[in-house]
Amino acid sequence: MVRRTMPALLLCAALLPGCWIYTNDPADEAPEPDAALPLGGMASGGAGGEGDGGVRPPTCPERRAAYPAGPYDTGQDDVIENLGFTDTSGAPVDLQSLRADCTWKLAVVTTSAGWCTACREEQPKLQALFDDYERRGVVVIVTLFEDDNYEPADTRLAEGWRDRYDLTFPVLVDEDFVLGDYYDRNQTPMTMLLDLETMQIRRVMNGYVDADVRSLVDTLL
Repeated sequence: MVRRTMPALLLCAALLPGCWIYTNDPADEAPEPDAALPLGGMASGGAGGEGDGGVRPPTCPERRAAYPAGPYDTGQDDVIENLGFTDTSGAPVDLQSLRADCTWKLAVVTTSAGWCTACREEQPKLQALFDDYERRGVVVIVTLFEDDNYEPADTRLAEGWRDRYDLTFPVLVDEDFVLGDYYDRNQTPMTMLLDLETMQIRRVMNGYVDADVRSLVDTLL
């Protein structure tokens, strides 16, 4: 921008009609070379991002690449230990391998045993829960710790359990009954809700009440 200064303009007009004097407006001058910029080297009000000095937030696979650090405990809102199980094929599965699948936001984990009548009755309800909430990022996981004779569960029991109830979610073997530290086995089944981002235990309930579980899932999503 340029402007005409009044004293110079009058002098010019007196000497030579039609003469104009131009001077720079101080507002048009370049900033001092050492003028400070906001952190990140961006102009004020800019948003961070790749290529402009900002920091790109981590993606879900990056955030979930490693299991959350402890301390670990068994109470509500505590971070659960990275427990290990076995799938129906005999392959090892731990909580981190389930968490690494960014499809899932929340896990409904239940315990079952071959001798548990209530456990058998809840399987169709668990499948219906999975059918209704799968698209919203909820996975159901059934863990078996004993068979009909109170012997440790094995892959044969898990495979038969899955096929008997036409389950389409993970059925795992908890041979060492590691989930027994989180409740009283005499009150089997247990239902646990896990936040798969933080691996915090959001709720542990004895038994399975479908309406209560669905209400909690809706609240946590």
